Amino acid sequence: MRLQRGKIQRGVYFTLALSGFLAAADATASGPSVDATPAHTSWAASVREALSRRAHELASATHAWTQKGVASWYGGRFSGRRNAQGGRFNQAELTAAHPTAPIGSKLLVESEETGRSVVVTVNDRGPYARGRIIDLSHAAAARIGMLGAGVAHVKVTPASGSDVEPLEVAQAPEH
Repeated sequence: MRLQRGKIQRGVYFTLALSGFLAAADATASGPSVDATPAHTSWAASVREALSRRAHELASATHAWTQKGVASWYGGRFSGRRNAQGGRFNQAELTAAHPTAPIGSKLLVESEETGRSVVVTVNDRGPYARGRIIDLSHAAAARIGMLGAGVAHVKVTPASGSDVEPLEVAQAPEH
């Protein structure tokens, strides 16, 4: 009888707890509805616009283009840190950070001062220094002869004959 009584008490407690939970859930569900205000709508529109702009930048980065500007290089203290591709930065590899070229794509970087060029794989985002168009790894910078100066005027184009598919794909939602 005592065992039976304990089961009944547990059943009553469970039923009370469940009914309380359901009542709270019902009150929450039937609470005041929140309509999308202009502030919410404009925020969502700005997010969609930003995603669309980013997708356009990445799509145009896969077509033929040329970019001229100042390149810098990074190494040393960044060695071993995670990059945008998810791997670890290795300054001895021929890699680069570019703001819009798809991750995994190959770029031809030619120094306008030395005439030397190198093909790099984009594996990171950057550069974050104002006025720079690309950051090269130590090894890539050495190939085009810009280690001493730290910066160089370069021409950047997609590498021809590159069969590597970019790893990054972006597409804005269509509404």
